[in-house]
Amino acid sequence: MALSASQLLKSEQLRLLDQWLGEWELEADLSWGVQGILVLRLAAPAGPVVIKASDVPHHIQREIRAYRQMTAPLGDHAPRLLHADSRAGVVVISWLPGALVEGGLFEHSPMSFHQAGALLARFHVPRHETRSYDPAALSKIDDFVRRSEPLVPAPLLRAVRSIAAAHTAAPRVLYATHGDYQPRNWIHDDGRLSVIDFGRAGYRPWVTDFVRLEHSYFADHPDLRVAFLHGYGRDPAEEPDSWRLDNVLQSLGTVVWAHDVGDRLFEAAGLRMVERVAERFA
Repeated sequence: MALSASQLLKSEQLRLLDQWLGEWELEADLSWGVQGILVLRLAAPAGPVVIKASDVPHHIQREIRAYRQMTAPLGDHAPRLLHADSRAGVVVISWLPGALVEGGLFEHSPMSFHQAGALLARFHVPRHETRSYDPAALSKIDDFVRRSEPLVPAPLLRAVRSIAAAHTAAPRVLYATHGDYQPRNWIHDDGRLSVIDFGRAGYRPWVTDFVRLEHSYFADHPDLRVAFLHGYGRDPAEEPDSWRLDNVLQSLGTVVWAHDVGDRLFEAAGLRMVERVAERFA
């Protein structure tokens, strides 16, 4: 049985929605069921809106920062931030019509991937150069290796550990990045793509937004890689050291995170990522 909004949301979040929207009602629960993050479509006097609510502070904070600092170059290819309260853990954004690309007719369409690449190029605005990214990534990899010992076969762990050990830290330019840029966060509406879900957005090297696509789509569909790179205008192979480092970081991070939240399918996908990274870069 579906839960009501009063059962899903906290009293302070309900109070804020009443204050911001006036009369409203729950139309659909669009949540993924991960980390207690709620995604709800509401009917409001001015039209449908989407709210995200979570007890995980960093997720909502990143979402708010992305809309305030990063999404402007996407124009109406991304939702607009309407209301936000990071303390209460709730944001209200505009509703985008259409359907998720993942699971739809256009999930493996080169035209969709070309358009997605072009949108990502607009979104990737450089912010500043730093020397701290690589050392921080290597430290995270050390932690992930330790936590992966019961989860990843020892030969694979030795391989990715050796890749990280051979890495020479260098300055990196940080860009506005999405953090989970793939078809489950693209909306298709009559041939037009938009981008949603900025809960993992942050300032990172631009190649980081290619890693998940490389392993979940490009490895088996090289035509989609060609279309995406043509739309984007650059290839992560142009920065091989950064590309290799983030492949190690994200593959191990996927295994650890998925295991921690109990997502067995995603954990298995992370293990396949580690296998590919070891094969390609060791």
